[in-house]
Amino acid sequence: MTFSFWKKMFGSQANAGTDDQVVPDAPVRGSGDSDLDAIQPGEGADQAEEVEVQESVPSKVTRQGLEDFVLYVARALVDNPDTVTVSTLEKERLSVIQIRCDKPDIGKIIGKSGKTIAALRLLVSGAGGRIGLRMTVDVLD
Repeated sequence: MTFSFWKKMFGSQANAGTDDQVVPDAPVRGSGDSDLDAIQPGEGADQAEEVEVQESVPSKVTRQGLEDFVLYVARALVDNPDTVTVSTLEKERLSVIQIRCDKPDIGKIIGKSGKTIAALRLLVSGAGGRIGLRMTVDVLD
């Protein structure tokens, strides 16, 4: 029951390569044979399923990769993607990725109540933390 989620999502190949044992194909969703169909409301709260966690994958995040990511996202959001440029400014212990674009497109990058730029900053900050850098994103006019 440890890999039931993976078997349902990816079939018998989910566990291939990790063990020499043969894993039967997972039942098709809606067939009535799944583990979820057998659990009645209120019963599942007491049962905890063990999940095996893989070792962390070596980090392939780079500063240039984060710049490319920010450029890709910014170009996808604006009306004039050709005018978007990205540069990195190094401050004391902080790297700031600066986005430059046309004035009418600034609002699209910032988003309603700043939610879009906040999400982009969160992703860049988290990925930068994996390689030991403090990073943020700014939009310039």
